[in-house]
Amino acid sequence: MGLKKKSDSRFIHTKYVDESGAWYVLDNAGIIMPPVTDAVATGLFRFELYLSEEPDRAILQKALAETANRFPYFNVHLKRGFFWYYLEQCRSAPPLEDDSTSPSQGYDINKKGLRMFRLRVQGKRISAEFSHALTDGSGAMAFMKTLLALYCRGKGYAPNIFAENLETYGILNPETPPSAAEYEDAYQRHFPGKLPPPEPYPKAWHLKEPLLPKGEYRIIEGTASTREVLEAAKKRGVTMNELLGAVYLDALQEIWFSLPRQPREHFISLEIPVNLRRFFPSRTNRNFSLFILLSENLLLGKRDFEELVQRAHYQMKLENDPRSIARQITRNAGSARNLAVRLVPLFMKDFFARILFAKFGETMLSGFISNLGTVSLPAALAEHVERFVFIPAPSPTTQTNASVIGWQDQLVICFGSLSSSRELEKYFFRRLRSLGIRVAVRCRNDEESHS
Repeated sequence: MGLKKKSDSRFIHTKYVDESGAWYVLDNAGIIMPPVTDAVATGLFRFELYLSEEPDRAILQKALAETANRFPYFNVHLKRGFFWYYLEQCRSAPPLEDDSTSPSQGYDINKKGLRMFRLRVQGKRISAEFSHALTDGSGAMAFMKTLLALYCRGKGYAPNIFAENLETYGILNPETPPSAAEYEDAYQRHFPGKLPPPEPYPKAWHLKEPLLPKGEYRIIEGTASTREVLEAAKKRGVTMNELLGAVYLDALQEIWFSLPRQPREHFISLEIPVNLRRFFPSRTNRNFSLFILLSENLLLGKRDFEELVQRAHYQMKLENDPRSIARQITRNAGSARNLAVRLVPLFMKDFFARILFAKFGETMLSGFISNLGTVSLPAALAEHVERFVFIPAPSPTTQTNASVIGWQDQLVICFGSLSSSRELEKYFFRRLRSLGIRVAVRCRNDEESHS
């Protein structure tokens, strides 16, 4: 029996126009971000695209303006209303910025006039940092791919690229106007009605190491063969996500059991984001993802790695289904339909948002690993790309998190950390190597500080 949807078109639409111009309502996932982000916990995740040569900045700036025009719902800045935040459309094209050695730092979306994303360049690297208030990985990748296509057209590498059907690649044609489906609140479109909320999660253990100096965000990058990782997963009858989740849990338990005194918090929980477009049809480029938690009670003792793999496999199977996900949608998106909540002034919403984020947000997870999958591009574009990198948003609470992205047979696993300790990354990559997976590891901050 399928889920009975209770969507209401009043809550699906996000774009409005008044005498000041176009503006957008934040979607269900984005609405929590402004009150819980600042210049350190920026909420900015990052995609990096390495070209085969240094980009022509003038052509890239033009491509950026064209891309922003095609994604007007991204070319916005945050505004405060009396009851809600909203996104006001910018009247100019976004600027092209020089990059720095600390990604995703020093940028507070609450500052007046700042866009919800920025594009940065250094050498052959083009980097785009997006606020989770604006979009998720799928929407951000559509922006990056469209930017790449427009740049290659401008360079003359692919002059007729938009004559092809690029929908399967997630590339948008700049000649077609944005459709309402691209910026809808898909959580509300697929709102399932009244369902019981998910069972409460226990408070998770967190790394408690000294933080790096303000403004520093360490990136440790491991590059492996996608084929080798998939073979290791297939050998155990699990998916890549389940294998990498078990590796991450194993690293967390190693640190927990190595502590001189066992912490009071004895659950380790790993968040694995899920792209809801797999379950519920949507073309939105705004947020449309939730998560699954893999948890272990360490009072039961240290688990063998192969046991962790099988437990991750079955936990994912139990939670990775439309009915379980729908319970999260009901809990998270239901408040926007509650008249009493809607009439609460914004300063009070901010206060309660911080409390709810602490209770249902990072307090219940020890870290996260987000896998965007393998990037696909038309051949005319792919030949000008060397690699992709995906960097997670910084978090002072969990301190260290990971993101994964594939390009051809290259799998890049990237840890972003505000912690002075590198133990988690050390245990993670050591375990991968013990599985026969060759992985090259480098700390980018060390390299770039001496360049």
